[in-house]
Amino acid sequence: MFPGVFEPTIFTQRTRHMVGPRFLKAMHPKASIAPTREAVKKILDAGWWGQLKIHGHRAQIHIPPGPSQMIVVYNRQGQKHRKELPLTLSEDLLRIFRPQSDWNVLDAEWLKSTDEIFVFDFLKQEGELLDRFSYQERFQLLPQVFGSPKIVTLKPLITLHECLKVLEDPKPNVEGLVFKSPTTRGFLDTALVRCRTKVER
Repeated sequence: MFPGVFEPTIFTQRTRHMVGPRFLKAMHPKASIAPTREAVKKILDAGWWGQLKIHGHRAQIHIPPGPSQMIVVYNRQGQKHRKELPLTLSEDLLRIFRPQSDWNVLDAEWLKSTDEIFVFDFLKQEGELLDRFSYQERFQLLPQVFGSPKIVTLKPLITLHECLKVLEDPKPNVEGLVFKSPTTRGFLDTALVRCRTKVER
């Protein structure tokens, strides 16, 4: 008898279960624009949205529907974060984003020094991949007000004044802006452009 064909082996046993939910390939900016009034005005005039670029750790947060499952957080490379979510943060995420019957998946930045989560995209809702939706449609699915001191939904910045204020006077842990095409469907890297602040910090 041939092992692995008719009998279970250590190799066949590995394929019998999956450890946690599957990582999703999300958008990541490959292009950038200069932090100048002219460049920012041009991209805003084209209908793109600005959004704060938090200097944290990319966090793809998988939120389960049932109490027997745990929240899973992946980094940008698809590896699980070594640091565990604090209990209070997990409780808030479950309170705000827990699905009814299947997994929800959020794209966010995790500021580990203060344990804050900055949510900026909805990748999967109730088990449905939201790649047929535009960014604007996905953003509208995110809760905007939920009374948590540690979880924030990053709002779009659509005026020149708002965007220049961020670039000229950046707050701590803000690297600049990311501009997004609100009408492009799916998770395309070309729908994302980075814009860093003038001052290196």
